[in-house]
Amino acid sequence: MTAVFSCRGVVKTYGKHTVLDGVSLDVEAGRVTGLLGLNGAGKTTLMRIATGLIAPTAGRSRVLGHGLPIRPAVLARVGAALDAPAFYRWMTGQGMLRTLLDTAGLPDDGRIEHMLERVGLTDAARRRVGMYSQGMRQRLALAAALLKAPDFLVLDEPTNGLDPAGVRLVRGIIAEEVARGAGILISSHQLDEIARVCDNVVMISRGVVSASGTVDELGLGAADGPQGLEDWFFTQQHTGPGVGGTGRER
Repeated sequence: MTAVFSCRGVVKTYGKHTVLDGVSLDVEAGRVTGLLGLNGAGKTTLMRIATGLIAPTAGRSRVLGHGLPIRPAVLARVGAALDAPAFYRWMTGQGMLRTLLDTAGLPDDGRIEHMLERVGLTDAARRRVGMYSQGMRQRLALAAALLKAPDFLVLDEPTNGLDPAGVRLVRGIIAEEVARGAGILISSHQLDEIARVCDNVVMISRGVVSASGTVDELGLGAADGPQGLEDWFFTQQHTGPGVGGTGRER
């Protein structure tokens, strides 16, 4: 399969602190790759590299077949919702999406209305974002990531703060994007969600890959409920002196 993102031997350091140490993985078109790890393991740093926000200190990475720095034409095919959603609180949800489209130089050909409906925000479209709940901001962030029908979608904790209806909605959108052919990189602390929606899983522990494979290869699909998934998670943690482990999410 075609890789929408690949990295080999990626290292990222900040001063004397090593956040990623020799990480390699592939995110394939039409498949979902899940990132697992404790806070501070390096997941968010890897996602920032995948979206061209930062460059690795060493190693190589490619986004949609292109190396760094990522050209604007390539970035236009990438959608991302990273960290806590940040929007202009005084703007409406509809206005925020229109601003993003204008910045990208794209016309509003009905996609704003479609995206708001798709994430369940039609009724809140004209409300100021400052009045949105955390879950509503998460939905808006997802709509923003999907605006350009990306070939590569990066989602950091997309179900954080969502109620069960919102979680189900996100699952459905992920399935629709995969069916469209997009490759998705997703992180979550909700182990059962990773086991449910992902094809491949990569565990990062203290900056290194401690486990990787398909859900079936890792036995996650057969794990005995949340407790079984939790037990598996902790058996994969790197316990040597290693790198990372500051507890600070990077």
